[in-house]
Amino acid sequence: MIGIIYYAYGAPTSIDDVRTYFSHILNGKPVPTPMMEQIEASFKKSGFPDFIASSTQRIAKGLETLLNSQLEEPVKVYNAYKHTTPFVQDAVKQALNDGVTTIVTLPINLIFSASGGGAVHQEVANLVAQNNIKHIAITDWHTDEGIVNVYTERVTRALHWLPLAAQDNAHILFTVHSQPIDPERNAIYVKQFTELATAIATKANIHNFHLTYRSSGGKANWLEPDVKDKIRVLHASGSTGFVTCELLSLTADVESYFEIGEQCQQLCHELGVPFAVAEFPGDSFDTVYALATLVASRI
Repeated sequence: MIGIIYYAYGAPTSIDDVRTYFSHILNGKPVPTPMMEQIEASFKKSGFPDFIASSTQRIAKGLETLLNSQLEEPVKVYNAYKHTTPFVQDAVKQALNDGVTTIVTLPINLIFSASGGGAVHQEVANLVAQNNIKHIAITDWHTDEGIVNVYTERVTRALHWLPLAAQDNAHILFTVHSQPIDPERNAIYVKQFTELATAIATKANIHNFHLTYRSSGGKANWLEPDVKDKIRVLHASGSTGFVTCELLSLTADVESYFEIGEQCQQLCHELGVPFAVAEFPGDSFDTVYALATLVASRI
């Protein structure tokens, strides 16, 4: 049997879990009260259950269904998270108890991060090393044709939502979470971000596109330009509309949901220019189908 570990950063299942989730991120330290109040307010403001929890669980079910219809060997997909249960070791233990002979690791993040997808691939490799289990790490999939097609549809739909008169000189702002500037650490991250954004823009025949960053919080010595700063600069030079599109993760988290959505929308409203946000791939059928095709090609 093939086991697939579908991995994400964290997925609280109740608003009551959010404090524990962020305490785990801080290695068990209490979250400062002002920070915790702001975090909980963001989760409550969306009005939705946690985006990652709901989406990753549905993607796992969809992947399992599709792959079992495509492959001769049985497939079971396990959710695993870094900062909430089930943790990676829990998912691997369950997979081994279920009798898997091959374990595939697939992160929710397309773009490589040593502390994200890179860490889970290594953790699983270490956990199965003594069990005679074949391990397949799905890496370098940020320009997979099926995934690029999914993003192309999202960006094109958002661009076409703008008023027709604004579309010719509208600009697409691709985003990922910023990082402290460290050339060695940033190299693969920026390279893959550039390659993915370029692949989507090429497929969509979009020429006015830019690589921007979010979540730096105005800190110096972080990757830039900030997405909102870029909107201001482009507007000053005559841009007639904006579309934001997040590329770090297939699924929104609370932070990215507001930063590339509401915050950029509010800024564009103040500037008097039309705005649209490209939908996240999420757990839609085209996303799950693209992931299933990708996994099947690597097994």
